[in-house]
Amino acid sequence: MSQSGSESGITDRGSIPDSMARREGDSLVEINKRIKILGEKIEMLSSEISELKAAFEDLSRIKEFLPLNIRVVEVRETTVEEAKREILEYCDKHKGEIFYPDDIADERGLDLKTTVEATEELMKEGKLEEAE
Repeated sequence: MSQSGSESGITDRGSIPDSMARREGDSLVEINKRIKILGEKIEMLSSEISELKAAFEDLSRIKEFLPLNIRVVEVRETTVEEAKREILEYCDKHKGEIFYPDDIADERGLDLKTTVEATEELMKEGKLEEAE
């Protein structure tokens, strides 16, 4: 598609900058110079597109290895004493395993802050020990 009587042309891919548009009276040398500049810009953009495609493919491959385990946990309010009891029950169920307060909080539906506080108290009481 072209537009007559205008300083810039229009293509189906967008507008051509005024500095690159053909003007009446342009010499063949000027037109060829602008074509060369546009060609260089196209090459540069093609190179950037190739780099972006490669980066996207890398991200797509990496994404396959990332765990996307999203769970919704309904947290219920408990006292620190209740949380301590549930933590000890969890420990009995998972004897010999290493676990973190957030594991317990998730499985039991406990508030994380309360779970951490209860865990610290149990450690001070000698009922839990920190893993090395």
